[in-house]
Amino acid sequence: MRAGVPPRKVVPVAYDSPSKTIVVQRRDMSSGPGDSPVRIVPAWASPPDTQVLVMLGDAAPEAIAALRDIRHRLEQKRAEGMWTFAVTSARENEGKSTFATQLALVLSESQRARVLLVEANMQRPSLARILGYRVPEGFGFSAQIVRKMRGSMEPWCVVALGPALHVLAEASGETGFPETLQSTHFQNAVGFLSRGYDFLVVDGPSILGSSDANVVENAVDGVILVARSEASKGADLREGLKQIGDRKAVGVVLWDVPTHGIGRNRGAARDGSTPPPSR
Repeated sequence: MRAGVPPRKVVPVAYDSPSKTIVVQRRDMSSGPGDSPVRIVPAWASPPDTQVLVMLGDAAPEAIAALRDIRHRLEQKRAEGMWTFAVTSARENEGKSTFATQLALVLSESQRARVLLVEANMQRPSLARILGYRVPEGFGFSAQIVRKMRGSMEPWCVVALGPALHVLAEASGETGFPETLQSTHFQNAVGFLSRGYDFLVVDGPSILGSSDANVVENAVDGVILVARSEASKGADLREGLKQIGDRKAVGVVLWDVPTHGIGRNRGAARDGSTPPPSR
């Protein structure tokens, strides 16, 4: 775990076509071999279903309050020196990518924190679709890792969906390279990029049946496990927690709970609301 010292602010040092691209570099981000500036490309986003993304839709106040409660808990972790978090689930189709997006949105709400949302579920990418934007051609995360593996010194390219929310995702419709998750360049990228943000959220792969989630676990400070009410199996959840281990587990989020089932530390209704993490 890193020391609880907040990262310094990002300092702009160069511009490339200012109306389209901003190149930024922290003064202390180039201390290691292979480090480079970060290229930030603004993009328009039009989420296809704002009801799924609580912070963007016409959601119940309880749903927004639950997300803000999660934010409060993670801000407390931030004060302890933890600011990179992976979101995963025992198996696929349990809502982890939607929740990771929700988490990034609430952490960056009102520009209270600079947040980078990273896609590591490279076998089944979905962030660009959920957020409704197009990844610039050739700048999917895994494609950038491949170029780094070949010795490229180009800057990492992230997409700005707002002044406080940046995304590094896979490109839809382009060839991806999911095997790059196993390279050291993935972990190096997370460590390098995290220095320029208050929070870095990784949408990780599911746990069971693969070692990919453990690769992501090694790259972050903490892991949040997502489970869907009336869908996730208790045995899978227990096995997933066992594989992750207590050292990195921050908590379990149970969501998509029917309204009549809401209780303390429980999820919210099927309108996309999300509960606070609980252990």
